[in-house]
Amino acid sequence: RLSPIHGMGMQGHWNIYWPNEDEIRKSIELYASLGLKIQITELDVSMYEGEDKTNPGLTVPTADMLKRQEEQYERIFKIFKEYKDVITGVTFWGVSDEYTWLDFFPVFNRKNWPFIFDEKGEPKGSYKRITAL
Repeated sequence: RLSPIHGMGMQGHWNIYWPNEDEIRKSIELYASLGLKIQITELDVSMYEGEDKTNPGLTVPTADMLKRQEEQYERIFKIFKEYKDVITGVTFWGVSDEYTWLDFFPVFNRKNWPFIFDEKGEPKGSYKRITAL
Protein backbone atom coordinates (compact mmCIF):
# COMPACT_ATOMS: atom_id res chain seq x y z
CA ARG A 1 0.00 0.00 0.00
CA LEU A 2 1.31 3.45 -0.89
CA SER A 3 1.35 6.21 1.67
CA PRO A 4 0.42 9.71 0.56
CA ILE A 5 2.98 12.49 0.57
CA HIS A 6 1.92 15.38 2.79
CA GLY A 7 5.01 17.57 2.69
CA MET A 8 8.41 18.17 1.23
CA GLY A 9 11.67 19.88 2.12
CA MET A 10 13.28 22.64 0.09
CA GLN A 11 17.04 22.74 0.65
CA GLY A 12 18.11 26.32 1.26
CA HIS A 13 21.75 26.32 0.19
CA TRP A 14 21.51 29.86 -1.16
CA ASN A 15 23.89 32.82 -1.37
CA ILE A 16 23.92 36.60 -1.15
CA TYR A 17 23.14 36.86 -4.89
CA TRP A 18 20.68 34.01 -5.46
CA PRO A 19 17.84 33.10 -5.47
CA ASN A 20 15.73 36.16 -6.04
CA GLU A 21 12.31 36.69 -4.50
CA ASP A 22 10.41 35.51 -7.58
CA GLU A 23 12.31 32.22 -7.72
CA ILE A 24 11.60 31.48 -4.06
CA ARG A 25 7.92 32.38 -4.40
CA LYS A 26 7.48 30.27 -7.55
CA SER A 27 8.98 27.23 -5.83
CA ILE A 28 6.84 27.62 -2.72
CA GLU A 29 3.69 28.19 -4.76
CA LEU A 30 4.35 25.18 -6.98
CA TYR A 31 4.66 22.78 -4.04
CA ALA A 32 1.80 24.43 -2.15
CA SER A 33 -0.42 24.03 -5.23
CA LEU A 34 0.04 20.27 -4.84
CA GLY A 35 -1.40 20.51 -1.33
CA LEU A 36 1.96 19.92 0.32
CA LYS A 37 3.28 21.44 3.51
CA ILE A 38 6.83 22.75 3.12
CA GLN A 39 9.88 22.67 5.34
CA ILE A 40 12.86 24.87 4.50
CA THR A 41 15.84 22.64 5.24
CA GLU A 42 19.59 23.14 5.32
CA LEU A 43 19.34 26.93 5.20
CA ASP A 44 22.58 28.82 4.83
CA VAL A 45 23.40 31.96 2.84
CA SER A 46 26.91 31.76 1.39
CA MET A 47 28.96 34.88 0.87
CA TYR A 48 30.04 33.57 -2.54
CA GLU A 49 28.15 32.81 -5.73
CA GLY A 50 27.56 29.12 -6.37
CA GLU A 51 30.07 28.79 -9.20
CA ASP A 52 32.67 31.10 -7.64
CA LYS A 53 35.81 29.03 -7.18
CA THR A 54 38.12 31.88 -6.20
CA ASN A 55 39.73 32.17 -2.80
CA PRO A 56 40.26 35.80 -1.84
CA GLY A 57 41.97 34.71 1.39
CA LEU A 58 39.59 36.68 3.58
CA THR A 59 39.70 36.08 7.32
CA VAL A 60 36.63 38.22 7.99
CA PRO A 61 33.70 39.06 5.72
CA THR A 62 33.70 42.45 4.04
CA ALA A 63 31.15 45.09 5.01
CA ASP A 64 29.52 44.65 1.59
CA MET A 65 29.20 40.89 2.10
CA LEU A 66 27.56 41.38 5.48
CA LYS A 67 25.16 44.00 4.11
CA ARG A 68 24.15 41.77 1.19
CA GLN A 69 23.67 38.82 3.52
CA GLU A 70 21.47 40.87 5.85
CA GLU A 71 19.35 41.99 2.91
CA GLN A 72 19.08 38.45 1.51
CA TYR A 73 18.07 36.93 4.85
CA GLU A 74 15.50 39.68 5.32
CA ARG A 75 14.02 39.05 1.84
CA ILE A 76 13.93 35.31 2.45
CA PHE A 77 12.21 35.53 5.82
CA LYS A 78 9.67 38.08 4.60
CA ILE A 79 8.65 35.52 1.98
CA PHE A 80 8.57 32.74 4.57
CA LYS A 81 6.18 34.86 6.65
CA GLU A 82 3.95 35.41 3.61
CA TYR A 83 3.63 31.64 3.25
CA LYS A 84 3.41 30.76 6.93
CA ASP A 85 0.25 28.76 6.23
CA VAL A 86 2.25 26.21 4.20
CA ILE A 87 5.78 26.51 5.64
CA THR A 88 5.90 24.44 8.80
CA GLY A 89 9.54 24.90 9.72
CA VAL A 90 12.94 26.37 8.89
CA THR A 91 16.14 24.48 9.74
CA PHE A 92 19.58 26.04 9.42
CA TRP A 93 22.47 23.87 8.20
CA GLY A 94 24.61 24.83 11.16
CA VAL A 95 24.67 27.04 14.21
CA SER A 96 27.34 29.68 13.77
CA ASP A 97 30.05 30.81 11.38
CA GLU A 98 32.63 29.04 13.57
CA TYR A 99 32.13 25.89 11.52
CA THR A 100 30.38 25.36 8.20
CA TRP A 101 30.67 22.82 5.43
CA LEU A 102 31.04 25.84 3.12
CA ASP A 103 34.56 26.40 4.49
CA PHE A 104 35.48 23.35 2.41
CA PHE A 105 33.07 23.45 -0.54
CA PRO A 106 33.33 24.27 -3.36
CA VAL A 107 36.75 25.66 -2.41
CA PHE A 108 38.76 23.82 0.22
CA ASN A 109 39.88 26.08 3.08
CA ARG A 110 38.04 29.21 1.90
CA LYS A 111 36.36 30.78 4.91
CA ASN A 112 32.64 31.44 4.56
CA TRP A 113 30.17 33.05 6.95
CA PRO A 114 26.70 31.74 5.99
CA PHE A 115 24.80 31.93 9.27
CA ILE A 116 23.04 34.48 11.44
CA PHE A 117 25.52 34.00 14.30
CA ASP A 118 29.19 34.91 13.93
CA GLU A 119 32.23 32.78 14.81
CA LYS A 120 31.87 33.70 18.50
CA GLY A 121 28.16 32.79 18.52
CA GLU A 122 27.08 36.43 18.61
CA PRO A 123 24.05 37.56 16.56
CA LYS A 124 24.92 39.21 13.26
CA GLY A 125 22.93 41.91 11.50
CA SER A 126 21.08 39.14 9.64
CA TYR A 127 19.74 37.81 12.94
CA LYS A 128 18.59 41.25 14.00
CA ARG A 129 16.80 41.84 10.69
CA ILE A 130 14.88 38.58 10.65
CA THR A 131 13.87 38.73 14.30
CA ALA A 132 12.57 42.28 13.78
CA LEU A 133 10.09 41.13 11.10
